[in-house]
Amino acid sequence: MNIRSKNVVSWLFLRPWLGVPLGIWIAVSVVYYWWLISRISVLETQNKVFKTQLRLSQSVMRQMSVDSVTTYKVPFIPDTMGTLCETVHIAMVCMGKCMRLVTPMIKSLLHHRQNPLHFHFIVDGTSQEITNILFDTWDLPDVKYTCYDAQNWLPQVRWIPNSHYSGIYGLVKLLFPSILPNSLKQVIVLDSDLTFLCDIAELWNLFRNMSNDQFIGLVENESDWYYDTVKHWPALGRGFNTGVMLLNLQKSRDADWTALWHDAINENLDRLKHTTLADQDVINAVIKNNPSIVYNVSCQYNVQMSTKTMAKNCYGEDGAYVKIIHWNSPTKYNIRTRDSDFFRQIHQSYVNFDGNLLKEKLHRCSQEDVVTYKMNHSDLCLSFRAAQRVKLRTHVYYMEYSYSDIDNFDVTLVVQLSMDRLQFLERLVKYWEGPLSAAIYLSDCDVAKFESFISDWSDTLSTRRNIGYHLVFKHDSVHYPVNYLRNVALEHVNTPYVFLMDVDFVPMVGLYEHLRDAIRIINPYPQKKCLVVAAFETQRYRASPPRSKAALVARLAADVAPFRAREWPRGHRATDYSRWASATAPYEVEWQSDYEPYLVVHRTVPKYDTRFSGFGWNKVSHSVSLRALRYRPVVLPGAFVVHTPHAPSRDITAFRADPHYRICLALLKQEFMDDLKRKYNVTFDEPSKPDSLYLGQAKSLLLNMAKDGD
Repeated sequence: MNIRSKNVVSWLFLRPWLGVPLGIWIAVSVVYYWWLISRISVLETQNKVFKTQLRLSQSVMRQMSVDSVTTYKVPFIPDTMGTLCETVHIAMVCMGKCMRLVTPMIKSLLHHRQNPLHFHFIVDGTSQEITNILFDTWDLPDVKYTCYDAQNWLPQVRWIPNSHYSGIYGLVKLLFPSILPNSLKQVIVLDSDLTFLCDIAELWNLFRNMSNDQFIGLVENESDWYYDTVKHWPALGRGFNTGVMLLNLQKSRDADWTALWHDAINENLDRLKHTTLADQDVINAVIKNNPSIVYNVSCQYNVQMSTKTMAKNCYGEDGAYVKIIHWNSPTKYNIRTRDSDFFRQIHQSYVNFDGNLLKEKLHRCSQEDVVTYKMNHSDLCLSFRAAQRVKLRTHVYYMEYSYSDIDNFDVTLVVQLSMDRLQFLERLVKYWEGPLSAAIYLSDCDVAKFESFISDWSDTLSTRRNIGYHLVFKHDSVHYPVNYLRNVALEHVNTPYVFLMDVDFVPMVGLYEHLRDAIRIINPYPQKKCLVVAAFETQRYRASPPRSKAALVARLAADVAPFRAREWPRGHRATDYSRWASATAPYEVEWQSDYEPYLVVHRTVPKYDTRFSGFGWNKVSHSVSLRALRYRPVVLPGAFVVHTPHAPSRDITAFRADPHYRICLALLKQEFMDDLKRKYNVTFDEPSKPDSLYLGQAKSLLLNMAKDGD
């Protein structure tokens, strides 16, 4: 059928019912095409802007050459009241294992804060060391801390009878106006068992609301404890909880705070005999006598999770109203009350929170604050060198530790490990009775598993108090920091000698006492000797390692062999195993290239070189340093350790599979030897053929990259 165009037009217009939809279709089409054309214009404009930005950024990048350093000063923002640069001062009593308990609270506080912080910790000797290392390695921006040794102040409260579970430390808050410096005018005093859901600056701003007479800001106690006036200390109404306290130090000193709390104690001690809630009892008695000194803080800033809590009256059904959770029950985070599971999940989220995320700088508040950019994109081994520069957050003596060296010949076993090797540590400890220092590499999420393994799952480890557990927290930018970990473990021993070993070995029976006897006889420190403990291995997964030298020698021809005799003979060949098998007296050997024995040496031994991370030459570099310092290796014929087989680590796999890994290792070795030569004026063996090959490849790659950059 042939349809002409004029017939189509007439057909359309002679049918009125088609007019409306046709008109709508034409109108929509016109609008759509107009919008499409306008979008093309917008996209072209954006494209020009992006091209300009890209051209400018490329110009800036070209100006920043390799290893260039660009600095600039930022404008000064004064530390004045009401600004984001006003420092908030926080005071805490932190003794014994406090820092282990307080870390989740500090994370929650830092997570919400905007202002610079200054912590004032009242400490004893142990907690001061832990606090110093934790904060120095955490390296938090705009966070300062000061430690005050409480030992000289404790006699001022020791006379007060006290039945609180925290002991005398629970009374130290009474001494804050005396301990803290006169230059400090006000401070927020906190317990260690808090979880922050708000910015602490909210509390700091409440100081402005205090009247001239008020110098203590507290939240009302959320139980009826103080209504029992016969058994408990006097209080104003329901009393106040001292877990969160605003303390105007200047006003308290003017009011003669020491005389106030002395009078309150003397008035009540004859009747009540002792304090039950430590400082809280005394402060409530002071307030009872002087109601005008207290400023009532909203309950949302101290929601108390005690067994008899009435906290629900504070926040009702609105959990978002809660600003600070206070776990003020003796059972702490195991409390079973209404909504406790909800709040406990919040607390646990901060236990698992990655502390490295809190290192982001918030503001530039110092006139001397200088920003430095340092770039070296041509460095093949950037990820390796990061191990030399990075500070890894470190929490030493995480679990309870108690040990004092016996004499001048005592020795501590020093090891490092990751979380997946905890079972090796348990096995090792079964055969090592002496003190042990272990650096453990883990994430924040692993901490609860670590605690559970030590306390709940291992009968061997849970009963030992002479093991120092030093937690080093993971950092994504570095390879496994093996030598960094060794240094952490090495730095925290309190015996004269150390036994430097790996955790995947099993000591012979009685090795601790054997080493002590050998040290006493040889006296290695004055002679600059290091004692070599022979290392063996078994290839049978289920075989029990030999427990005596006679048993080991009998199995040498069967399933036991010198350690890495096939894969890496240079590592232990200098020990001279054939001589060891028949020797009855210690014998001196010569250092050889790549020799990496397990050593007993004085704790003043040089630290490990942290440029070696991951797999390869980490122990050897330490042995080479000892050789440069003219230490003399002496093999003990009656001592040995046995390595048992296990799956290879990720770094060993990378070393074997990735040529780039081996190239970097060759470069680092060459740099290390050059540094050693400059430092000690010594020269050792030339690089091996494989090392020379990888070193040549590295230099070639560097040269090509330099050409490409021109």
